[in-house]
Amino acid sequence: MLRLSFIFNLFFFFLFCNSIAARTYTEEEWRDAWNKLKKKPITEQTFRQACDLMQDIGSTNLSLSYEILAEFVPQVKATSNRRWLHILLSGWAKAKESTGYFADAEKLYGEVLQNTTTEEVYYREAVVAMVLMYAEWGKMDSLNKWFLIGEALCRKANDNENLSFLYGFKAVTSGGDTTLMRTCFQKAISLARDIPDKNALFTATYNYAYMYLQNDLQKQVEEFGFLLELSKDSSLNRYPRKLYDRTAFTFRNAGPSVYYNLMQINMLLTDYENAWKFAELFYNATIKPNPSSINAPYFNAEFSIVKSFQKDYLMAQDFLDSSRSQFKMAEDSIPYLSYFLAAGLLSENQNNFLKASAYYKKALQKGNTQSQHMVPPEIYYARVLIRLGNLEQAEGILNNFKPLMTTRKYSAIGLSYFQSLSDLYKSRKDNGAFASSLAEYFEIKDSLTNINRYRAVMEIETRMRLLDKEQQIKQLDQENKIKKEELQKERIFYGMLIGIALLAICLLAVILRNRTLRNRQQEIVQKNNIEQMEKMHRLEVMQGAIDAEENERHKIADQLHDETAGMLALASLNISSVLEKDQWNEQAVVKLAKAHQVVTLVSTSIRDISHRLTPLIIEKYGFKKAIEDLGYSVSISEKLNLQTVIIGFENSGKYSIGKLNNIYRIVQELVHNVIKHSEASEAMLELVEHENVISVLVEDNGIGIGEYALSKGKGLKAIQSKIAYLKGQIEITKKNNGGTLVVIEIPSNDL
Repeated sequence: MLRLSFIFNLFFFFLFCNSIAARTYTEEEWRDAWNKLKKKPITEQTFRQACDLMQDIGSTNLSLSYEILAEFVPQVKATSNRRWLHILLSGWAKAKESTGYFADAEKLYGEVLQNTTTEEVYYREAVVAMVLMYAEWGKMDSLNKWFLIGEALCRKANDNENLSFLYGFKAVTSGGDTTLMRTCFQKAISLARDIPDKNALFTATYNYAYMYLQNDLQKQVEEFGFLLELSKDSSLNRYPRKLYDRTAFTFRNAGPSVYYNLMQINMLLTDYENAWKFAELFYNATIKPNPSSINAPYFNAEFSIVKSFQKDYLMAQDFLDSSRSQFKMAEDSIPYLSYFLAAGLLSENQNNFLKASAYYKKALQKGNTQSQHMVPPEIYYARVLIRLGNLEQAEGILNNFKPLMTTRKYSAIGLSYFQSLSDLYKSRKDNGAFASSLAEYFEIKDSLTNINRYRAVMEIETRMRLLDKEQQIKQLDQENKIKKEELQKERIFYGMLIGIALLAICLLAVILRNRTLRNRQQEIVQKNNIEQMEKMHRLEVMQGAIDAEENERHKIADQLHDETAGMLALASLNISSVLEKDQWNEQAVVKLAKAHQVVTLVSTSIRDISHRLTPLIIEKYGFKKAIEDLGYSVSISEKLNLQTVIIGFENSGKYSIGKLNNIYRIVQELVHNVIKHSEASEAMLELVEHENVISVLVEDNGIGIGEYALSKGKGLKAIQSKIAYLKGQIEITKKNNGGTLVVIEIPSNDL
């Protein structure tokens, strides 16, 4: 029952060890404190002091805490206070259960049941705890027996909280019966929804998201987003809990648990940036307050894996070094497989595949991590075996994961699987299978990329809506302030007329009321009109940007198909002709020279396409150099004599790369339009950086722009979409003496 142990033990790890700032005792100090305390009469105050003492001692020495507990329980029994005894026995049983001593826990739960009656809530709490214990222990017969007993008792007492816990724990033990799992989770969530204490609702929803939605990553992210808000509830947020605070089931560390799972889900979605954001939140909530905690080496190993996937190998190595030093044992004896996965990833990055293979093999001896939202270590192992030439062994490992591809294909698991499979077929020179598996790999990669882009767009839209709402609220506040001032003035004025006549006062009151109603109606109509116009404008801008990108893709595709593919075919024909005849003569030299010429043209074409995709020269040499390079390349082509004037842009670092890329695309498209359509012999490009505005002027002596191009030209529409996105303006004029003048102004402040 590895999965259940991970879900539950992580969150109420050692009942006596949950104090973050617990006092550290020496053995002499705790014995002295206990000897003084046990001589006092047991009151509510001394009982709580004893519980706090056991919790503080248990944070560093659990066995010593048990020793006090063994002495204290008989003393409490003598008082006949069943509540105190229930607190101690329940806490003791849960602590034993958390550490895997199920037989001891079962015996203690038996004493808990003897201390209460079936009508009391303590009895139902004990039954819930026993159902969870038998689930982790793997004793399904005992689980089902106590589930039925608990279900009947909770229904009779109308105890929805404990009944919700029972259905939730029953759901996670349903095995492959997804219908039973969904039904039980729905009952658990429905029962807990209206309970003020949110432990039951959080527990049921968390297990539903973790267990039932594990193959639907998008829904899983949404559900954990809800849990992130729910984790802030005060009934969950009391940490550390005192032993005597709550005897019912408690979901420990609600917020950090959500952070951890969102980290793992984003890893599965290959969204490594967001994975690290949640890893940082988890680190700040758990490790940072107590760097030497018992959990620190385990989670530092996890952080190392995240950093390796981010390609931040220096920090990944730092986390791994911290993990190793905190385990305080020989490396081979470290019990946590994620440590060896992290070490293997770092060794792979150093191209030390033998060492990586040894680490992954060690990880396989520790178990599997599939339940923790990680790529199985077998796939990592198969990957390095392929690099080492052990193809048969790698293929055997990968074949075991074919069934998993039906449910986990579109995740990091599927991506790693098909990457390794394509490497295997490539090593075997099986070109057909290599192409097929590589196509699967890119399909998964594109799907994950699109999912992450969609999530990013949704996040941006959410921010935009929030900003719009904030702006509306500010505007309404300002309008209300003005209206209040105006109304105050009107009230003073009308108050002065009270003494004139009662009839006039009544008449003015009616006029004021009607005026207020009309103003409100006009404001509502005006507000709705403004909102509708803004919404339509945003939609037009976004659609224009999408159309512009699609147009650019078609252009690149056409160029690749029409130019590059044909030239490569010609080069291939010349080279194959030389190779087939196997003769070195003057004709062979001519053919090879022709092939060299064609390859040079292909290289130039690909360079042009690369410039169209991402003008890297902006990043390397600056925006000004990129524009100068564009003008120079046009002039030397002798298709057009282009005069280029650039003023400013000595420090283009103050603008975002995205904005500079957009301006570059606009200038590039304008120049290409002059070359392709204007029939001009001379043209001028002027780019000026003003204090608040960037101005672009393009002028030519051609035939002038036509009405069709102004209204329906795709290139011009793409330019207009980019300018609208940048909040700029464009003016296009057909000159009287021939030619076209284009003037563009773009705000220089970044969006």
